[in-house]
Amino acid sequence: MNRLRSLCLVAAAFTFAACAEDPTATHQLTVGGVAKDAGIGAGIEFAPIHKSEPLALTAGDAQSAIVTRDARNGVSGPNPQNILYWNGEVIRDMKQVAIYYSPDRIYNNGPRPGSTGSASRDGSLVGYFLRNIGGTPYWNINSTYFQNEGGNTQYINNVMTYTGFWAPKDGPANISAPVPGELVTQERMAALIEEGFATGAISYDPNTVYQIFTGPGVNLGGGFSRTNLQYCAWHSAYRAADGRIVQYSAMPYDADFTPAHPSNNPDGFHYLCVPQNGAPNGDVGADGTVSAMIHEIQETATDPVKVWDKKFFYGWYDVNFGENADKCAYTYGSTLTKNSLGYWNLAVGGKPFLVQMNWDNVKIQGCLIGR
Repeated sequence: MNRLRSLCLVAAAFTFAACAEDPTATHQLTVGGVAKDAGIGAGIEFAPIHKSEPLALTAGDAQSAIVTRDARNGVSGPNPQNILYWNGEVIRDMKQVAIYYSPDRIYNNGPRPGSTGSASRDGSLVGYFLRNIGGTPYWNINSTYFQNEGGNTQYINNVMTYTGFWAPKDGPANISAPVPGELVTQERMAALIEEGFATGAISYDPNTVYQIFTGPGVNLGGGFSRTNLQYCAWHSAYRAADGRIVQYSAMPYDADFTPAHPSNNPDGFHYLCVPQNGAPNGDVGADGTVSAMIHEIQETATDPVKVWDKKFFYGWYDVNFGENADKCAYTYGSTLTKNSLGYWNLAVGGKPFLVQMNWDNVKIQGCLIGR
């Protein structure tokens, strides 16, 4: 994701905002005070966020069957900058925990509120994708990234393990599951994850990204609303009072913003997160989630927060802070196919999905759908 250009350590409070690294910084995010979040997350500090930006519609897009950067013949301007290594750690064996944060099931056949379980018990299409993406040619693109550990080059493995889910239902009033129209702040997200650790619903692991999913109409993180859509998802980290660094990610309901129902931003533009109104598996919510979801997981693998200092991110990104998935956002390649329900470009476990390409760091220095 494009980095929220900030050098702030933001302790739990009513607001969070960017402190510009330079006067041209534009991706600033501000959330107003939320009284119910007062006092939660005491002692927690937040790293900046890397956000997956929405795609602006152009004339005629709303009537298009699918809206992609491929159809626009790429992004205007010079060729993308090559991605660079900033001498820090990656996550070589990536793991993910899904936190389904809603008073109702978010996705068809998904976990019911009040449940927790292993990956095999997640009957949703999202769970299916997560169980099957590791070991595929698509995830193997991430194996072109490495860390330098004591002079040894260590590559990311072709492994992504979905270890389990938690669907919280009841709890302290300030972390109860959100309803449409509700704002969920970073403080509340961190408090929720810490509640999961404390109750044993989930376990802490430094190589796991804890991805929070919310249902339709929820403003997860403060920049996901019909009148001010600033991102489609993001990843970051927080440091708990005892020093643990927790990788976490916001995964709002991206199907809220499609070509037929885009945002209406103050800048006069309309934005989307899902590039089609169809869904190749007939599950609009889950089909519309997987691309941004895996975008955040693979960026956490190649650019996690492993050192808590003013820079935070020491993995892989270009001189414009574009991480591997950023560089291929909304590009889907030449394998784009249409079935009776929607467009897709990647088969995972035998099911069709529309998933953006990822930046290959060895073979072509460009976007691929698999290697």
